Amino acid sequence: MKAFLAGVKRWYLRRFKGIVKPPAHAKGQGTTWQQWPGWRTTFLCRCGYQGDFSPDTYVILSQDHVDGCDGIGMQDRPHARCDCPVSEARYVKICPQCRMGHWKQAK
Repeated sequence: MKAFLAGVKRWYLRRFKGIVKPPAHAKGQGTTWQQWPGWRTTFLCRCGYQGDFSPDTYVILSQDHVDGCDGIGMQDRPHARCDCPVSEARYVKICPQCRMGHWKQAK
């Protein structure tokens, strides 16, 4: 019964609050993440910290590379990315005070 109620609590937090905790087998190690709507530009953490999703928090998860692209932009800039279309990206920010992760889907 205890495991069932814990599962209901995890479902409620994910469904209505957007909060995902680390898995139970991680034994408390890991980051708790909160998802925000895509239209939001700011977030308010549970600890009271107010942050914003900016271009420097933009993370590309996957791209649709065209034929002949090796995934590298200009050779003289080692950290440059190619100009292939982005298939999935997010804005990711970790709260500097309580270390809770916040993210939103990029459009």
